[in-house]
Amino acid sequence: MTSFPGPQVSRRSLLHLGAAAAGAAALTSCSRGLGGSSSSGGGDATRTLEFMFWGEGDQNKKLIAALDLYQKSEGASKVNPQYSGFSGYYDKLATRVAGGNPPDVFQIHLPYLMEYVKRQAVQPLDQYKDDLGLGAMPEYVATTTQADGKYYFALLGAATQPAIIVNTTKLKALGLAAPGTDWTIDQYKATMAEVWGKSGHKLAGTADLGGSPIALESFLRGRGKALFGEGSALGFGEDDLAAWLQLWQDLRGNGSAVPMAVTAAASGFQNDPVTVGKAAYTGTATSRGLPSMQSLTKDALSLGTFPSGGPGSQPGTNIIPAGWFAISPKSKNIDGAVSMLKFLTSNAEAANLMGLARGVPIPEDIRTTVSKSATGLNKLVLENYALVAAQGPAALQMYPPGASKLLQTSLPNVNQVVGFGKSTVPQAVAKFFSDAKSALK
Repeated sequence: MTSFPGPQVSRRSLLHLGAAAAGAAALTSCSRGLGGSSSSGGGDATRTLEFMFWGEGDQNKKLIAALDLYQKSEGASKVNPQYSGFSGYYDKLATRVAGGNPPDVFQIHLPYLMEYVKRQAVQPLDQYKDDLGLGAMPEYVATTTQADGKYYFALLGAATQPAIIVNTTKLKALGLAAPGTDWTIDQYKATMAEVWGKSGHKLAGTADLGGSPIALESFLRGRGKALFGEGSALGFGEDDLAAWLQLWQDLRGNGSAVPMAVTAAASGFQNDPVTVGKAAYTGTATSRGLPSMQSLTKDALSLGTFPSGGPGSQPGTNIIPAGWFAISPKSKNIDGAVSMLKFLTSNAEAANLMGLARGVPIPEDIRTTVSKSATGLNKLVLENYALVAAQGPAALQMYPPGASKLLQTSLPNVNQVVGFGKSTVPQAVAKFFSDAKSALK
């Protein structure tokens, strides 16, 4: 695994949504507010809100600081934050939802959006769209706040995706410089091989991104394709997936990417190949991961863009919501939940406390305020965001039900079996497309 969320999600998170669970699991984590029972009451703002979310590095700490500020504001509800790293998060959330004991507010991401909508596990937000700024968002992020003509998801920020993280300390020691923002897949391969060669075969060029649906989506965009087409159909062919899996098999084979054994053990930012010194480049789901990853290493990190398919192709890096947040229809303090999310999305002081841990603020006035005080990595993330925004980001598509299992489980699995030599690329491609027929209905 790399720092891209994906392989950590088990099948239980999908099964639990379809059948009632025996009981609700508490969100076990490393800090306060870890009780499993809901304390929300009927429309009473004095009742405590359970807010369940995940983060890596210092992302949770910064969100909690903003929540503390919210709770000091007039009329605020109390908030019981329940948080963890990404690993296991969706299993715990699905168990809570299926058991009839969902948190009032919870974080969710793209592969799961439609599944939760179809199971009526998220509250429509149309009457609150102005409070949450949903109607004023750029189309390239607004498309995934809606489903079936209704608003369902609030956004705390946006970010470029995928983010290529560069260990500039390691490159400098090798006498190398990071490439520019306009590079191709062929240049990417050459750069990774150069790191391996210059290091005397001691440092891989990159973490393995072959199991990342986010990286695959960018690769497909460079080929004029998409993850999904009309309805529940895939938007790419077997030849596209074969090219992707073969790319990473070749990179692993010549030392340009870390071995599969390293990837399989690399859960979370703290174990990422760049963080532990085994690669010079890695990928994170979005650029908001850069400051958090930097907090885990003394080496200097920088931010790059995903390579494009070549002249005339779409840019490899896009802009997406940095995280989606939903309110449970079972919450008995929906007004309080909306109030909390409104505060987090529109209060300048809260935005400064969060920094870019939850993405670049979407409202222009808040983004301008944050930009004025931004330095170092935060300034770099904002500049990268502006660069990609100027290129005309593509509007995201809503993934169909079943996408989470296919992208979070099947794709990492087929990349892994190829990497461990247990399957050929053609066999892995056939397995993935067979899985797609079962998952996408």
